[in-house]
Amino acid sequence: MRHRSRLALLLGPSLLLVGVFFAALAGVLASSFLAPDGTLTFRSYAAVFGDEYYVRALLRSLWIACYATAISFVLGYPIAYMMSRGSRRFATIATLALAIQFFSIYVIKMYGWMLVLGNNGIINRALLATGLADAPVKLMYNEFGVAVGLIASALPLMVFPINAVLQNVSRRYEEAALGLGASRWRVLLAVTLPLSAPGILSGIVLTFVFCFTAYLTPALLGGGFYKMIGNVIYDQAVGRFNYSLAAAAAAATLAISLVVIVSINSFGQRLLGARAR
Repeated sequence: MRHRSRLALLLGPSLLLVGVFFAALAGVLASSFLAPDGTLTFRSYAAVFGDEYYVRALLRSLWIACYATAISFVLGYPIAYMMSRGSRRFATIATLALAIQFFSIYVIKMYGWMLVLGNNGIINRALLATGLADAPVKLMYNEFGVAVGLIASALPLMVFPINAVLQNVSRRYEEAALGLGASRWRVLLAVTLPLSAPGILSGIVLTFVFCFTAYLTPALLGGGFYKMIGNVIYDQAVGRFNYSLAAAAAAATLAISLVVIVSINSFGQRLLGARAR
């Protein structure tokens, strides 16, 4: 009984938090089916999927989330590999840098990128000073600026899961492959990469969901010229008080995210199952 009481005390706050979350989620889903007069209707979903504006926002968010996730993997895997296989000093510095970047205030990070990408920012000043450009290059308030902000913010979400898995992968497998005559590239592609698949899949899921549902990055670095589905939901809920339409767009975003997550997990299970056989 004492053990159960301690367990209840430990799990109570977590269960309360989960319960509040699902209650709020149920409220959003219920709002998506309610008309202003309180009757059940599918008009909000018909408006979301029947209007080109909302469909383009969904497709735009899906597109940028896909290639931002791919770029984050290309940039993040070498960092995670060096953190687990390189010197301890590099691992410490990289972990500290990524942790500071990840846990710092999000608005400050975005304003920092505005100082880098703006017309009077560091990059444009360097281009103008070196004569590589005659006028400021538009690096912000477009898709490029939003993509840069998303990739920079999501990079720790890709690095940390991969590094955690690589830390538990014994180097003896790599040493055995090298002893059998495989090159380092062959060892990386045929041994290390498959063994780190669980971390890769976790990083892909976290990065994709983060980028797909982003609001603040496109709001600041997009400046209203490049809106993602998160911005559209905010405009409908806060700007126009159209809660039903905002809830329907949020439900559609959640459904797409769940489909992607389930697909990635299913693919990962088949991949790991085939490797085990």
